[in-house]
Amino acid sequence: MKKVTVFAILSLLLACATGPSISSEFPFSYLQDVYTGGPPTACDFLGGTGDGLAAAGTYLYFIDSESGIAASYGVPLGVPITDVAGSPEGGYGLAIGGNVLYVVSNDIYTVHKQVLLSEVGSFIIPRPSSTTVFVVCADGTLVKVETVGWTITKSGPTDATDPAAAALGTSGNYIFIADSDGKVYKISTSDFSTVAETTVDGGVNGMCSTVLGEVFVSPEGKSEVWAIDCGTGQHSRTFNVPYPATALAVTSNGKYFYATVPGHGFAVVNTVDNTVEAVIGRFGDPVDMAINNQTTRALLCTSDLFVLRR
Repeated sequence: MKKVTVFAILSLLLACATGPSISSEFPFSYLQDVYTGGPPTACDFLGGTGDGLAAAGTYLYFIDSESGIAASYGVPLGVPITDVAGSPEGGYGLAIGGNVLYVVSNDIYTVHKQVLLSEVGSFIIPRPSSTTVFVVCADGTLVKVETVGWTITKSGPTDATDPAAAALGTSGNYIFIADSDGKVYKISTSDFSTVAETTVDGGVNGMCSTVLGEVFVSPEGKSEVWAIDCGTGQHSRTFNVPYPATALAVTSNGKYFYATVPGHGFAVVNTVDNTVEAVIGRFGDPVDMAINNQTTRALLCTSDLFVLRR
């Protein structure tokens, strides 16, 4: 873990930001970077508002929400981690390794439960304010897990066969899964049926949920981000970004989204008027980003794990 001075922080901000002045409505200031023993590949927040989570190799890290430092030296799971998420109530960190969903205590940083999946897992989708977590598997199988006892209550196929990204719709009643061929399926969380589908030409790099009745997707190879309407399941509007994005994250009120761009850090886009408010460099090749529900902290996965603050 590296210590930085106030002068260094201010210098970094001045050197990295372009565009209009920094707003207090989203976390922009560099708080800390956390050494994870290798490049982190996925991040999230516990319950949306609690401590941060990050995966690097076979280790799951918990990041203190106030100080931005690692709350543990990393929980070894023994297998490469493909995705992380916080349980809806915030008490557990979740990680996928192979065909196992690991449930890790945020209090004592040990594995509380291992949920055996029928297939290799790809994405963890918690339903906020509930006791339900969904897992999207590599073959398109959707698994519903109840956090009371951590038991599987439903598992079955979907029309997706090779998921590239996934996100929960605003209502929580649908999951959007993007296949490797660019098809985006709107799937019912009750019976796993496809309610609607659309196609993103060239495929999808990243996807995230919003509070605006939309999910955002980043088309591969395009300097655009698409909004897909949660009601119709169709492309409804397009945002312009400076470079093709690899991952997306949205502030809690939906007014801004962050688009990570390899080699250029990330861009911040105003969803109201479709303007690029700022481009933040010096962060190398970010592969994932998360913003907490209070819009006070953000995590950025690049060569190290960067913690940002409002």
